[in-house]
Amino acid sequence: MTAATVLHTMDRPTCEAFLGAEVVGRLAVLIEGEPHIVPVNYAADGATIVFRTAPGTVLTEASLRKVAFEVDGFDEHHQTGWSVCVRGMGQDITGCVDPESRRLQKLFVDCWAPGNRDRLFTVVPTAVTGRYLRRAERTAV
Repeated sequence: MTAATVLHTMDRPTCEAFLGAEVVGRLAVLIEGEPHIVPVNYAADGATIVFRTAPGTVLTEASLRKVAFEVDGFDEHHQTGWSVCVRGMGQDITGCVDPESRRLQKLFVDCWAPGNRDRLFTVVPTAVTGRYLRRAERTAV
């Protein structure tokens, strides 16, 4: 028998803290009406997601499209976990010279995939949600 669990909604600062603590998430984008979900190394600036990719990859399709980015963690043994989702617009900032893009271009994104990953993208958030599932506290009888 498993212990009772409780599902909690995270506030925005907590979501941003979880985003900032990880380096791998998943980007979801529609391509020709079909959903694609791709793992990606990233850096977070608050709830803004920054990632690198190579020209011609699925990830370049995120530019000027609605996208979703998700990161999560779990403890299978305790049946607990958390998830944060950022919905927003993908934006290619590779050649942008505005101050915000220049600042984001300086963030370190450690790409694990081989090859030159010189295209830089952001997910500009329009909605940020998060939940965590934890064990319920036991009350004394």
